[in-house]
This record gives sequence, C-alpha cells and structure tokens, in this order.
Amino acid sequence: MPIEQLKGALAIQHIRELMTLGHIREAQDEHLQPSSIDLSVSGEVYRMRGTFLPRPGEKIRDILKSGILFPVSLNQPLELNGIYLIRLNELLDLPPNIYATTNNKSSSGRINLQTRLIVNSVSSFDYVPRGYNGELWLEVIPKSFPVKLAYAECLNQMRFFTHDVRLTDDEFRTFNEQYGLLRNAQQEAIALTDVNSHRGLTMSIDLVSQDIVGYRCIPTTSRVLEYGRRDHDPLEFFEPIHQPKDGHLIMRRGEFYIFATKEGIRVPREFAVEMMPYDVSKGEFRSHYAGFFDPGFGYGTNGETLGTPAVLEVFTHDNDFVLRDGQPICQMVYEHLTAPAEIAYGDARLTNNYYVQQGPRLSKHFKMS
Repeated sequence: MPIEQLKGALAIQHIRELMTLGHIREAQDEHLQPSSIDLSVSGEVYRMRGTFLPRPGEKIRDILKSGILFPVSLNQPLELNGIYLIRLNELLDLPPNIYATTNNKSSSGRINLQTRLIVNSVSSFDYVPRGYNGELWLEVIPKSFPVKLAYAECLNQMRFFTHDVRLTDDEFRTFNEQYGLLRNAQQEAIALTDVNSHRGLTMSIDLVSQDIVGYRCIPTTSRVLEYGRRDHDPLEFFEPIHQPKDGHLIMRRGEFYIFATKEGIRVPREFAVEMMPYDVSKGEFRSHYAGFFDPGFGYGTNGETLGTPAVLEVFTHDNDFVLRDGQPICQMVYEHLTAPAEIAYGDARLTNNYYVQQGPRLSKHFKMS
C-alpha cells in the first residue's frame, strides 16, 4: 500500500519504506525496531546556557549563533546537569501525511540521562510535524552523573504516525478478551474494569515479590558512566532497595529510582504501546522517561510469552512521596499499527536488551551478578 494511504502508527516494514524513498536519510538499517527507529548522535555538540525551544519560523542554527556557550567534543564527558545540544545524524523529509514523536530509549532512561528532540520552527519537545524537512537536534542533560558518549550511539527513538490511532475503551475490552493484555504474576489474564482500562491499561508498583524491589540512584560527579561499556559496577551508581517489611517506602524529593510493575503486559504484533507521562492526580512524580514498547513485548512472535513487567524510571518532584505496594503508577496506551510488524520485539535479528526482564533491572551498562 502506498505511504499516502497508510493508517496508523508505522510498523517496521513501512519505516523501512520511508528510508528507501528518501524520507529518512542517513539512517542505518540496524537501528530499525519493530515500530520505531533509533536515532544516533553526531560529533556536533554544543554546551548551552539553558534549555530553549524555537519560535515559529525559527531555525536551530540561527539560535545557536546567540545561545552557544561553547562547542564541545565527545572525547570529554557530558557534565552533571550540563545542558547540551547534539545534532543527530538522521535527516527527515517526511510525506505530508506523516508526523513523528520521540522518546528516550530504555538504556538512556534508566541512567537518568534526559533527552528531548528539538526541530526547526517547532515550539514543542519530541514532536515532528507532518511534512517536516530538515535536521534533528537532541537536548541531552545528565541528571545523576557525568556520561561519556561516542559517535553514533543511540539515546532516543522515533515513531511515525498518520493520525491518532490509540485504542478506545471498548477496543481495549475486545482485544483483552482475545489476547489477555494485562497479566498477573501467575501469567493469568486480569479482567478489565472502568478503572484499570480507561484511556489505557493502568499498572501498579511491585514492592513485595522479590528481595530487591528497586534501585535508588547515587548522584555523583566523581565517577563517569561510559555509555558504550557493559561492565560498570552497579554499586558505584545505584544502591539496591530491599523489600520493605510494611509494603511501602518513601521516595525522597529530587531522587531517581528504578522499579518494576506488579503486572505484566502483552503487546501483540498489530499494536505498539506508549507508557504515558505521570498523572499529577496519582502523585507528584514522573513515572518514566523511556516510554515506547514495541510489538512483541511480553507477547513474542506468536503469542508464546504471557506477559512481561514494565520497568519504571521514577523521578520525584516537589515533595517526598510514600509509595505503597499495588499503587497505580503508570498507564499504557495501545496504538494500532499500519500492519502487523514483520519483526517482533525479542527477535534474534534485533538487539533487545530487556526482552526477558523480570522485576527491576538496571540498564545494559552494568554487569549483573
């Protein structure tokens, strides 16, 4: 089917077609995921005075003339809380019916490395309008410790859409009967109610099923996380949180945590999922940085997997917060794909580091016992 006639969030085969037709340039085939593409950093990096967004009609390079502190090299670590602007290698020339959104990859989200996409003339982060033609830039802020990057490493990912294709509440109920989208610890389907399926599937925090229920980040300026390494000592950057005796714990203001959900979710190959930003009605914390879940997550290629927990990157805001076992903490919004993804999450042809995750898990940068 021609790109102009597609309806939904683009599956891998249609993202590849965008590349073939020149709508995505300088992209690598190995960066394709089942319903997204990983974006890679170039060597053009600037230290900024502060964060910013373009005004309508304003180009990033025009802003750089007045907003740069100084250009920097990837040979040097990005400093804690420093605000950096990095040009991405990929270029877009989108068709008039296609727009895009971006989010952190799990591996950058789990080290509290904040990334936000910025494009010419758009006064919003992480959004690319229909028909956009131009460069892509990434604002990068290490929020817990210095991070050293290398050329072409991938910190965020992009999805493409023709229009809003989120499932309705009625569709959730229909597809849950077919697939059992939400599962308990025994991998049994959980019945949906008006509360746990309104505008998405609500998932809750797990503080009792394992000895280690989470991790608290240890902010530091004395240790640098090298993004390309896979053998960092986790205890130099995080401390484990053991199961609380009373089933609750206090998250301190301004701290970063890794937790996992009590339930598992399944993402059949005709859907993609986004974990939505925190809901202030559920507490003053952000429940994630990395929010895309590809088709096949918790499902497999042919339904052989019966649910996988979601790992949460949680950052507290204005107040300390008492977190209790079973408390709702995130919402998973399902989207229709343009077609079932040809390759599912966890396929041997892809690099998927968290396919078999159970419980809280640190990023791929750490050696695990």
